[in-house]
Amino acid sequence: MSSKESGSKKKDNFIEYWEAKRNNRVKYALLQSLYFAIPFGIVFQLLESVQGFLTLQFVSKVLTIFCVYFLLSYYVSFTIYEKKYQRLKKQS
Repeated sequence: MSSKESGSKKKDNFIEYWEAKRNNRVKYALLQSLYFAIPFGIVFQLLESVQGFLTLQFVSKVLTIFCVYFLLSYYVSFTIYEKKYQRLKKQS
């Protein structure tokens, strides 16, 4: 496979991927935040203490991580991917 074919396939895959995600911005940001906050919160809690999973401190850590990552994915990540999508659609 040549580099042009590989690049074209990569662009097509991104366009397919993003067309499904771009319809609902809030759902995209929520899912991205959950996928990041829960594992990161678990690792962060394990580093601090193993017995603290059922405490309010753990919940507040996960909620804080979730909120920060939600804002980042809603405003920054979505905007970057949308601009890339628009640029690739114009080229196609």
